[in-house]
Amino acid sequence: MTDLSKIDSSKHIALLCDEQSFANASAVYSYVLTKHKKVSIIAQKSIAKKFSFLPWYDKLRQNIPSSADSIIEVDSCALSLFDFFQNQEIKINKKMATSMYGALLIEYDCFCSERCNGMVFAAAAKLIELNAEDKECLKYLKQSKPLAYFRLQARLYKNLLLKENATVALLSLCQEDLEASGASFDDAYLIMKEVLDLVHVQEVRLLKKDENDKILKSIRRK
Repeated sequence: MTDLSKIDSSKHIALLCDEQSFANASAVYSYVLTKHKKVSIIAQKSIAKKFSFLPWYDKLRQNIPSSADSIIEVDSCALSLFDFFQNQEIKINKKMATSMYGALLIEYDCFCSERCNGMVFAAAAKLIELNAEDKECLKYLKQSKPLAYFRLQARLYKNLLLKENATVALLSLCQEDLEASGASFDDAYLIMKEVLDLVHVQEVRLLKKDENDKILKSIRRK
């Protein structure tokens, strides 16, 4: 869980985040502002444009300001942040609700993850009650894949192989696939998650075919 204990004793808080934790960081940013403190949000790696619907995307910066007297590394656990605000009886405004709803979608694969449970859905319902822009979140996170994604998907699906009684799926990727499609390794990793939905498949391996089928990443059903 993200440690927010430093906020009350600090004058300028720097929030460190990446793509997986940016939505939570956005919620914390809004919370710090309600306490009338200075806050900065730092992207440790570039944050994709599809997250631009979230509050404070335009405030992202790359360097920690010298005036920051507290640095908080925000994690991606949306439920624990929601529980913290609830347990501390902190008022969740619209920006915070939207950010945390987006965080739930990111962490739980738009509620398709096997890790989803009643607590996740209860939190989502409560955030909608608090005016989270749920349709906007879903539009940008689930329905806004670029053409490059589908070009790479076609290439990977074309050469998909099933091994070990169809329990292991092999996807072969080379640099030419990335260059021709305009997609990225992150897109390939998302496609792996889709392949994991194939019947009987328990593991998906991404192989680098121009490097003797080196395994780049492997994911399994949980």
